[in-house]
Amino acid sequence: MKSFERHQLILEQAAAGDPVTIEALIDVTGASPSTVRRDIKALEGTGRIVSLRGGAIRLEDAASEVPIATKSLINRAQKTAIAEAAAALVADGDTVYVDSGTTATELMRALRGSRVHVITSNTHALNLPLSPSVTVTALGGDVLPSIGSVAGPITDRELADLYFDKAFIGVTGIDAAAGVTTFDIREANKKRIVQAHSKHTYVLADSSKFNQVSLCHAFTLADCTVITDADDDVLQHAGAAVIAMTSSTPS
Repeated sequence: MKSFERHQLILEQAAAGDPVTIEALIDVTGASPSTVRRDIKALEGTGRIVSLRGGAIRLEDAASEVPIATKSLINRAQKTAIAEAAAALVADGDTVYVDSGTTATELMRALRGSRVHVITSNTHALNLPLSPSVTVTALGGDVLPSIGSVAGPITDRELADLYFDKAFIGVTGIDAAAGVTTFDIREANKKRIVQAHSKHTYVLADSSKFNQVSLCHAFTLADCTVITDADDDVLQHAGAAVIAMTSSTPS
């Protein structure tokens, strides 16, 4: 089993709520005690888990993904502005991918009236009132209800056969060194496939996501254009093109 697969298993065990013993993690992962301890140290370094006295771990409260119902109330004006800027890039006849996340959901609202085909893993987008000119195809996969997303092996297999004119990706964190990151390996794999299969990839990230690093790397900043509410020289120096609400053209 690869290290990222063990890390995901450890996080899933910790996410159940109760402290998890190292012995239980050895049983779940099938790894040696020394390997599990190395995995725990690595996850502690990312801020995802906390070691407890007596050889147990728990999930770090601040590290888990914020539920989408809460996230929708944060930086709402900025997210709406980013979504409208993203919608302006979509041309009639485009086939676009729309990711999960609150800003991506706002983008779906902004596409009303466009003549486009949307492929999406965003379960909340399916409840929005859209005009008949917007064709929506929902991806299958494992449902992640807290963030309104589907991901996993089934999603990846479907995406492997699909190609997009434009993709609009949501993120947990964006950083000059770490690039685009997210909290779940399934989400990271999904975003990576979409980026590779899109003519143009846009990351929707309000400035609260800057200099934030989550557990799983998806792709580098050089592989995308960041649509955001604030200009940032650090992102540009890392190779990202940036469309900021303060400017009318990409940097």
